[in-house]
Amino acid sequence: MRFQLQSFVAFTLFAIGINLSISPFAKAANFKTNLTPEKYNSQEDIWLNSITQNQQTFDNFSLVKSAEILYNTPIIGVKPGASSIPGPGNNNTGAASTEKGDYATSPVPVSGLNNPTNSEISAILGNRNLNNIIDTEEIGASKINLFFDSSIEQDNTGLDNLFFWERGMNSDLGVQAIDSTGKLLGNFLKLSRTEQKSAGYSIDTTEISGSQQVGYWGVNLNQLGVDSLSGIQVIAKSQANNDSEYYNGPDYKVVARKTTRRVPEPGTMLGLGIIAGTIGLLRRSSSTRVQ
Repeated sequence: MRFQLQSFVAFTLFAIGINLSISPFAKAANFKTNLTPEKYNSQEDIWLNSITQNQQTFDNFSLVKSAEILYNTPIIGVKPGASSIPGPGNNNTGAASTEKGDYATSPVPVSGLNNPTNSEISAILGNRNLNNIIDTEEIGASKINLFFDSSIEQDNTGLDNLFFWERGMNSDLGVQAIDSTGKLLGNFLKLSRTEQKSAGYSIDTTEISGSQQVGYWGVNLNQLGVDSLSGIQVIAKSQANNDSEYYNGPDYKVVARKTTRRVPEPGTMLGLGIIAGTIGLLRRSSSTRVQ
C-alpha cells in the first residue's frame, strides 16, 4: 500500500509540473482592436478603447512614459521650401519621426523635417490615440528604448503582454526586453510583416497621400525569454545602414497590458490538495505500523 501511495504522489507531482510549465505560456490567439468611435475617420482621432483576446476584453493598458533614442538616421539635405508631406519639395530622409492623422490631435507637433527628441517620441506613443504613431522612412534605421509606466510581468491569463500596430502591413520590427536601466534582457524577436493580420481599420497620416490598412502583432513575454520587463528596445533595420536585413520602415504604435495578479491554476490547486491528502495518508499508515 505504501509503495502504491508513493507512486501515486510521484505521478501527481509529474503531472502538476507539466501543467505549471505549459499553462501560463500557451501561445495567445489573435486579438481584436476595439475603437472609439467605431465608425472612425481615417484622418482623425482613433482611440484604443479595449482589446478582446481569448474571449476576454480588457483595457488595463500600460503606456510608454519615456524614450531613449540610441540611434536614428538623421534628416539631411533640407532645402528652403522642403516638406515631409508628399508632393514637390518632399524630403524623405531620416528614419523614425512622430506622425499623426491629417486632422488628428496630438500632444506634440509632428517632427516633420526635424529630428525627433526623446520626449516627442514618448509623447506620441504614450497615449491611446492609434492615429499618433512613429513613422519610419524606408531607407532609415533606428534603435529606441521605450519604457512603460509600470513593470510588465508574466501571468497566467493566457493573454499577450505587448500589442503592436503597424501602418501599411508591409514592414518588420525588431523587439527585445529591457530593464529599468535600458539593459537588454532575454532574446531578440523579429516581428515579420508576413505574420501581420488586419486590425480592422485604416489611417491616413500627414506623410502619405491616402489611407493605409493597419496590421497588428501580439507578443507574450515568453517569446522574449523573460518573466518581466520595464520596457522594450524597438529596432528598424536598413541595408543603407549596413544592416544585413531590410525592415522597410515600420510605422508603429505599441501598448502593454498591465499585469494581472498571478493566481494558481485550478488544476494545480486540485493537484496540491491531492498531494496534501496523500501525504497525510502516508503518515497515518507509517504511524499505524510503528504502533
